[in-house]
Amino acid sequence: MTLFDKLARLDKAERSLLAETAIVVPLVRVVLTVLPFRLVHRVIAAIPHRARASESRTPERIARMVAAVSARVPRATCLTQALAATVLLTRHGHRSTLRLGVAKKEDGTLRAHAWLESGGRTLLGGPDSGAFTQLPPVALSRR
Repeated sequence: MTLFDKLARLDKAERSLLAETAIVVPLVRVVLTVLPFRLVHRVIAAIPHRARASESRTPERIARMVAAVSARVPRATCLTQALAATVLLTRHGHRSTLRLGVAKKEDGTLRAHAWLESGGRTLLGGPDSGAFTQLPPVALSRR
């Protein structure tokens, strides 16, 4: 099935979410490249929440769309995906928590991982069980 065929099968709400996601993911990727995380964190935390959660834009649907778009954006890391999903979830009235974890590699260097939780579930980038030492949650969305 071609990309055009896949796009044609999406309903209007999904095409709209895809367009929004296709803007947000690359934008977050570029912003993370040029700005420090602390500033990016403040900007995302300041995004106004929609008063009511959008029924057509569920957290799971947003996460799937972010994952699909991220697969086509060079170097869209787990942090890029988690932050982009946070932006979209916030805009559509859903709360989320960014989780960060670290693990020591065999050579002694550290590796980091980011994942996103919403409603008590991991939406994006769930860590290998026990592989990462979880840092305190990063509250990006307020409500």
